[in-house]
Amino acid sequence: MNNIFIRPREELKRVFKTEDTRFLIYTGLKVSGISFIINLFIYSALFQVMRLNYAFFKAHGFPDMQDESVFYNYLLSEAADNLTIFFLFHIFLFFIGTYVGWLILRPFRMMGEYCVEALENPNAVFKVDEFSTYKLLIRFSEFFFEYLRESRLKGAISTNSIPPQYSRIHKPIADKIFMLHFGLLLIIIAICSNVFLIENASAIYQNMIELATKTLTSSKEANRFFGHQMFIMDDIVTLSIVLITFSYLALGFHLYEKVSGAAFGIFSTMRSFMKGNYFSRVHLLGYAYLRDYTRKLNKYLDYIENNLVKEKPKG
Repeated sequence: MNNIFIRPREELKRVFKTEDTRFLIYTGLKVSGISFIINLFIYSALFQVMRLNYAFFKAHGFPDMQDESVFYNYLLSEAADNLTIFFLFHIFLFFIGTYVGWLILRPFRMMGEYCVEALENPNAVFKVDEFSTYKLLIRFSEFFFEYLRESRLKGAISTNSIPPQYSRIHKPIADKIFMLHFGLLLIIIAICSNVFLIENASAIYQNMIELATKTLTSSKEANRFFGHQMFIMDDIVTLSIVLITFSYLALGFHLYEKVSGAAFGIFSTMRSFMKGNYFSRVHLLGYAYLRDYTRKLNKYLDYIENNLVKEKPKG
């Protein structure tokens, strides 16, 4: 019976110990954290507006409410009802963020899994699907692993000519297709977060209007006050849209940079290996979450170097 509870506990510990799963968790926290923090910031701005309105109500004979808590409870009643939805929404964003992290690491995972399979099966073929990201790395990996597979079948490895489109690349390049798909996903997340925030802000504002209509004797004065106050709500909504949108765009560039350099480093190692530098291995600094995958690649390259008869490169 104890084993039933111990095993999940060990699995949970393993999740937090491996660098790639920690990367997924951190990515999920970043995606949900942006919305969560900006929501709290906007709600604090709304709270200041509520304080201003409370002072207005007090100055105009707010009836039968000596305690501020009664006022705030009324205005926040709908927002409080949405509190569960608020947390569930950000938990959902967390899991969406982990999925984003999974997509980012997927090309490297595919490469590592193939290297493990190829060590056991010389006929294993590196399969690329149409939805693969990092076209430079994936397409060249397909070419590179096919070169190694054919070399193993021949029992010898020799230098190979590099296609011109790959030989002229000397620095990381932007993967426009990946950035487009990745950007669209983050924009959808930003839109959902904005809609959620605007709905809650509007609910609080509408409650203030309703409270003023029910309690203030001078309705014209109240209407004039709240009419002039609309620009504050518009500014808050605009600010939330700008903050969330630009924050998610910045997060997109941040996450892309977390792996784009590594993708180029792996590509450069493969290209160097094909040119005859059979000692070339992947050594990445600052990419701990990719280390497991690059180790598998390096192990495969060790096997190729140690078990195939190499021809000396010409020239």
